[in-house]
Amino acid sequence: MSNSSRFVVATHVLTHLAVQSDERLSSDRLAWSVNTNPVVIRQLLCSLREADLVDSKRGPTGGFTLSREPDAITLRDIYEAVEDAEPFCFHTNEPNDECTVGEHIQPVLVELLEPAIQAMLDELDSVTVADVHAEIVETADGDPLEA
Repeated sequence: MSNSSRFVVATHVLTHLAVQSDERLSSDRLAWSVNTNPVVIRQLLCSLREADLVDSKRGPTGGFTLSREPDAITLRDIYEAVEDAEPFCFHTNEPNDECTVGEHIQPVLVELLEPAIQAMLDELDSVTVADVHAEIVETADGDPLEA
């Protein structure tokens, strides 16, 4: 059982691109900000490009930029671009159907968790990369945004 950090890292990357919107950034530069391996960032950027959230250009003057304005990219867009699993997933082994709990737990949980999942997606839909950028500016409290 493991949690994915793809969504959080992808949000970091897109926010960094919003902060540095006047230039193309390399995967190395973005990896430096996230403090991870550039390969991790390149894999995410592929998913983000497929979702039309970033543009890329090869070569010495290449790099990545946002493909839309930051206020047109929601956290839900990012989540759906990089996460391939439901927020709550069941164990790979089926529960023992000889047990009353095991027999009924999955359908009951599916029904009970659906509103929570929808609420999360609705909330993610209401926040944009521009909102995240604005919060960072406010949190930086006058410190220059060095990217």
